[in-house]
This record gives sequence, C-alpha cells and structure tokens, in this order.
Amino acid sequence: MLIERTLFGTVDKVADSIKLLRDNEPPEGYYVCFSGGKDSTCILELVKRAGVKFDAHYQFTHIEPPEAQDFIRRCHPEVIWDIPPTSMEELIVKNKIPPMRFAQYCCRCLKRCFGRGRVKVTGIRAGESHGRSKRPPVDKLKDGTIHVNPILNWSTADVWQFIHENNLPYCSLYDEGFARVGCVLCPNQTKAQTERDLKRFPTVVEYYRRACRKSFEVNQDKFTGQRKSRHWKSGDDLFNWWVHERHSSKARDSGCGSLFDRRNSREQSHHDGQLDPRR
Repeated sequence: MLIERTLFGTVDKVADSIKLLRDNEPPEGYYVCFSGGKDSTCILELVKRAGVKFDAHYQFTHIEPPEAQDFIRRCHPEVIWDIPPTSMEELIVKNKIPPMRFAQYCCRCLKRCFGRGRVKVTGIRAGESHGRSKRPPVDKLKDGTIHVNPILNWSTADVWQFIHENNLPYCSLYDEGFARVGCVLCPNQTKAQTERDLKRFPTVVEYYRRACRKSFEVNQDKFTGQRKSRHWKSGDDLFNWWVHERHSSKARDSGCGSLFDRRNSREQSHHDGQLDPRR
C-alpha cells in the first residue's frame, strides 16, 4: 500500500518520493529515464508533482515493442526521443552474436550512453532483483552520473495503485498480460517470455534475424573453430541458436563467449548488467 501504518508512524510513499526528488534536484534539472513502462509512468508523474525541473528521454532502439512507442507518442509528446549513435544491427555485427545474459553490450551502447554526468531519475525497484535490493535511493556512479530512484521501495501493487488512483494512461501490453515493457527478446528473459515475443512481435524478430544474417556474412571466418558456432551454416542458424538455446546452461560454455571483446565484457560487468532502469 502507498500509505502504511507502522510502529514508527504513518509512511506516505508518494510524499516520500516527492521529497526525495525535491531534495536532490540539480540546477540543470533531472534527466528522466522514460520507457513507456508502468514504472517510468509513475516516475514521470512524480517529477511533475514535485514541481522540479526535468527533461524526459526515451531511447529509440528499434527493438522495443511498437505498442510502447505508440503509447509514448500519443500520451507523452513531451518526451524527447534519443537516437543512439549505433544500432543494434551494427552492434550484433561488431560483437559477432546477439547480446547474451553474460555479455549484455546492448544497454551500455544503446541506452546508458545518454545522460552521462547528469542526475537521472530511474524507475528501478528493490523488489525486482537481489542486486537492486541493495541499491540506495541516491546512487552515485563512478562516471559522475547520479541515479535518483524515487520508487525504489515501491511494490508492483504500489505502482498499479498509483496508476489507477490517478487515472494515468499506460501501455496496452499490460492488458495482454505482460509484466513489463522492455526490449523484445531481451537476454534477461525466461524461455517462456522469449517464445511469447517470437510470436507477438514479428517485425522486431525479423530485424534480429536480418542482423544475424549480416553478422554471419561479415564474420563467417571468425566463427571457425568455435565449438558451438562450427554448427552454424547460415545467419538463420545463428538466430535460431540464439533464441532457442541461449537459456541452456551450456550456452555460456559453448565457446561463443570468446567471440566477444573481453574488454567490453569487463566494462559491461562494471555497470552490473542491470535491466533497463526506466521500466
């Protein structure tokens, strides 16, 4: 519940979130991370209520659900669309294979490259993962970026309560049973979620397939000798391996890990491999 009565008094989560935003407002204003998801819908409303200066941003990656993009265009025209300096297709060709759970170069190159050095408002919540449960409300990164996390201690029920009580519009995918709105075929997904995306988002799936075909064409000689990749006869084989076998415990030990730039992998792990914080 957004209002809780404890032994130490009444806790008003909305009021606490607004206070956090007001107390940490930077002179240049906040960089609000907005994805069109339920969590970012809440933080955008909170910064408006707080009366703080801000600009909200959405990173257009070509791999997020079309429904989320339509929702942002219709309901939040004030949000700025940032175009990444590179595309997912270019990243797949450069890294040989699409992003994996153990090598998530995608967020680093397509999303976290924006707003560096600024004070960002994110929609991360402690209940989403063990790693996020350890995050503080105000998180200072080594690159000078500061994350302010106003709904860190909100539950999923709190998020929906806030949305419904205030009649906030939200992405239609939630009414289809989606738990989150994020990148299609995200490497952090479960096998069931991957199978769902393959059926639900054919346009984005075809985008990935074309990227795999191009990567195989460009990097075919580099695949030689890799224990798993030697079985790939085409870009379609690479794509099918990625979507159907990446959840296997054998995927990381297949020899494909060596196809990635080790330095980039270390840089990625430094940024903790988190899911997109805007959700």
